[in-house]
Amino acid sequence: MSTRAIKFGTDGWRSIIADGFTFDNVALVATAITAYLKEQGLQDRPLLVGYDRRFSAEEYAAHFASTVQGLGQPVMLSEDYCPTPCLAVGVQHHKAAGAAMFTASHNHWRYQGLKFIPDFAGPAMPETTDRITELIGELRPSWKPPAYTGVFKGERIDLKEAYFERLRSIVNANAFASWHGRVLYDSMHGCGAGYLDELLREHGLEVVSIHSERDVYFGGGLPDPSYANLKDRMALLDEHDCRLLIGNDGDADRVGIMDRKGNFFTANDLLPLIADYLVRYKNGQGHFSRTVCTSHQLDQVAKEHGREMVEVKVGFKYVAQELLKGAMIGGEESGGISVAGHVPEKDGTLGALLTIEMLATSGERLVDLLEDFENRHGHRSFNRHDLHMAEPQKQKLFSALEAGKEPRFGGHKVVQRITIDGYKYVLDDGSWVMMRASGTEPVVRIYIETTKPDSFKRWQKQILDEISQISG
Repeated sequence: MSTRAIKFGTDGWRSIIADGFTFDNVALVATAITAYLKEQGLQDRPLLVGYDRRFSAEEYAAHFASTVQGLGQPVMLSEDYCPTPCLAVGVQHHKAAGAAMFTASHNHWRYQGLKFIPDFAGPAMPETTDRITELIGELRPSWKPPAYTGVFKGERIDLKEAYFERLRSIVNANAFASWHGRVLYDSMHGCGAGYLDELLREHGLEVVSIHSERDVYFGGGLPDPSYANLKDRMALLDEHDCRLLIGNDGDADRVGIMDRKGNFFTANDLLPLIADYLVRYKNGQGHFSRTVCTSHQLDQVAKEHGREMVEVKVGFKYVAQELLKGAMIGGEESGGISVAGHVPEKDGTLGALLTIEMLATSGERLVDLLEDFENRHGHRSFNRHDLHMAEPQKQKLFSALEAGKEPRFGGHKVVQRITIDGYKYVLDDGSWVMMRASGTEPVVRIYIETTKPDSFKRWQKQILDEISQISG
């Protein structure tokens, strides 16, 4: 059995297939999760198991389910691949003890991962994954891995229809009739294929689906709906006469959208627009929540409508806790969005559907809605840099920040220093800079947002240069 440590990061356990992510380690995690559920008094409720379209995903899921079943815990395995939020809806629908989702989301094809979804149908909090990790450590010395059979002889379930019913209950299907145009949908060989495109067609839209087939190498790229990964689809928008390109990541919990002119809309753009739409057109109630590294554009909508904005640590699990407390909308800059009435789990399919509904209801293009927003609230420029650093450099950087050393920020005064997750500096003109170590990858993430777009590139370079100097 692999001796590599099993570590749950910001969004679950991820490791390289056949290195750290092995059938024996999967069975060990299954044993630990089963023990955890027994500690919580949930041993009589079913544990659901879902999986993405990565290499051997179904085989890993079947081995996990067989291990759980052998330990006496009721278990149900998805009959096919499914998006992560689809599995979360299944937890609610089946009143399950929780769920295990086999996915490495937007990571490189070499990786596989496992997300544990507790019975509240959202991402597990650190106290839960820490306890599971402790149980793994307690079990490992004397644990004997079960034989691999490759076959699960228990109950297989369809999760799709309950998920579709949930989305139908949130989205106003009647509004779609007034939006005319064709959508280019890129599932990026992931779990969105047969989900978002099927729902859009159900609502009367013409959809051209690309990269719908399973490809465990993701076409040689990353299943991440970022501008860098979607920009080469521009020609297809013209070729198929499509108004919008919508992309989802590997497990369809993130969304990115691009129009025919190459304007790309991230969650930082969509969150404030959808929030404003929900308040103005759907009488949305409740506060707003975003992660600490997400654009402050959502704050401006909250202020305009007299809503509280709750800033939380990085990781949708913290946004999920606010959704459970009654938040109307929550999101993160990396493409995650969810709203009241849904599961407290980010959902790229929902984000796309609400965007189309918003466009149909308003009669506006996305670029026009964003321009109107910026006319009311001012324009901001945002970027995230992933800096690969050796561990000594990272330690030097964060030790210096802890000691109070900071970049000069172009002469602007720091008016607020936020340390709930990394180091964030809010400046006197509303701009901000944040630095934190990734919980899923060996990088330091640098987030920069400025209220002065004209000088953004110059200011950004200066800050990155100074960070490099501090880290040595």
